[in-house]
Amino acid sequence: MEETIRKAEKKDVKRVESFLLEANLNADGVADAIDYYSLLETKSGALKACIGIEPVNGVGMLRSFVLSEGTSQVQILMLFDRVIRIAEGNKLKSLYLVTNKESAVSFFNKIGFNVVKDIPTALFNHPHFEQVSSVDNSIIMGMKVENVDNC
Repeated sequence: MEETIRKAEKKDVKRVESFLLEANLNADGVADAIDYYSLLETKSGALKACIGIEPVNGVGMLRSFVLSEGTSQVQILMLFDRVIRIAEGNKLKSLYLVTNKESAVSFFNKIGFNVVKDIPTALFNHPHFEQVSSVDNSIIMGMKVENVDNC
């Protein structure tokens, strides 16, 4: 089955929100940040994966990373490549993410993220960041967008 990775559009808001809610993730703020989302769709238009950025004062926080079963590693890398290009196009200086899975750290390292201690104040005080970083064993990672070597 042929699949496509593309930047989300306003018409995708309801589908992305539903996809996130099915995965038991918070869909608040999707409508405001839909232009910062990357989608993987099947040929029939079904959503198979997504990842978004919540922009905050010139930096971004990755969020809403959801994969359906059968999503390949190549597709995941292409999805990340697209969302990083979206960050570049919107002149974001850096991207941050929070994970509580130690096993995910090496994957994120491979695409340019490193564990960080210093977080911009605006992001640190952002409600979504506060929510996800308060989880036990949370690991904060970041990358400079201008130094990205896109595939």
